[in-house]
Amino acid sequence: MAWKAHKSALFLAWRYLFSKKEHNIINVISGISMIGIMVSTAALVVVLSVFNGMSDIIGGWFNALHSDFEITLNEGKSFPMDSFPKEKLLEMPDVKVVNEIVCDMALANYDNRQELLYIKGIPGNYFKDNHFENMLVDGDTALWKIQQPCAVMGTGTAGKLEINLLSYKLVNIYYPKRMKKNFSNPADAFNTHSVMPSGVISTNTSYDENFIFCPIDFVRDLMDYRGEATSVEIQLREGANIDKCKAQIAEIVGEKYRVKDKFEQEDSLYKTMKSEKLIIYLILAFILILAAFNIIGALGMLILEKKTDTAVLFSMGASKSLIQRVFIYEGLLVSALGGLAGTLLGAIICFLQQTFHIVKLGGGGAHYIIPYYPVQIRFTDILLVLLTILVISLLTSLIPAYNLKKSNLYRNTAL
Repeated sequence: MAWKAHKSALFLAWRYLFSKKEHNIINVISGISMIGIMVSTAALVVVLSVFNGMSDIIGGWFNALHSDFEITLNEGKSFPMDSFPKEKLLEMPDVKVVNEIVCDMALANYDNRQELLYIKGIPGNYFKDNHFENMLVDGDTALWKIQQPCAVMGTGTAGKLEINLLSYKLVNIYYPKRMKKNFSNPADAFNTHSVMPSGVISTNTSYDENFIFCPIDFVRDLMDYRGEATSVEIQLREGANIDKCKAQIAEIVGEKYRVKDKFEQEDSLYKTMKSEKLIIYLILAFILILAAFNIIGALGMLILEKKTDTAVLFSMGASKSLIQRVFIYEGLLVSALGGLAGTLLGAIICFLQQTFHIVKLGGGGAHYIIPYYPVQIRFTDILLVLLTILVISLLTSLIPAYNLKKSNLYRNTAL
């Protein structure tokens, strides 16, 4: 019986939606409501898809820089490698490479230009293991040349220091002494080592602005680390199960260490992108709420116009709740048709942008890393948008229907 009542209410709502109204203004308001929801839905789908595309590209750049896992201390800065279970990690069938890393901030000076940068000590095979060679824009990735330590840096760092790879000028790096400090002579409080610039890479990330890659032995000597490391990076073999390997590695190294995957290595970046997406969703959802408020006016006028039909249904035995459902379904149908049309419109716009790159970034002959707005439609976003429309339309439809139940419209009209 309950299903038949809902079916009857839905049938009447469908007839009311497309039947000719005595007052044309009701059709106008219903049409405006549907168009408003359609446009808002399409905007929500397009903006979220563009945000997904940008996030995927930026996340891909950072993921390309990181090893599959980074192991650091939970507390402290460095740890001795002789007590670290490196050999046990190498025995894992899915582990390809285990690299010791030493990284900290230091002062770099080149031809009287100074910058505070991160100096990252890496083994000789690091660039090949992490495919950094594909990011090379000038010079090479050699870390040693005729017993001279070399440095590879990002384009931003090279620009700030005005590095000239064709000259023989060295980059002097200053780092505070760990073991012996002479505060009476500030110059004696720093270790000073020199390194030759050998190459420039472009990662399109913040790493270009503040990182210099040097041989790990050079950095250990600069920072007074004797067989210590600040982190260990692990590369897995192709096809390895990330979650399974992470659990195995965490069990091997113990609770003293923290194992971070690629996403956790840029935790703040991904949290920021998620927060921005949430804010964008809330703003556009608020616009959708404003568009849906037209439904209240349209349903209120429809209730007044259909008061005779309402009285007839009531006299024939229809309950107030059944009549309520008729107008609730009316509002849901308006929202559903507008929402589905908006979703389809948004998907078409995204497809055209993805295929033909209609909307480009910048203009006037300027060249950008991302030449056009990227889009990536996700099924979860579509579900979220449709669920949002359902909730908003249900709330806006309940207001006039609830007022109908409290009114004496049935009795007065019946009389």
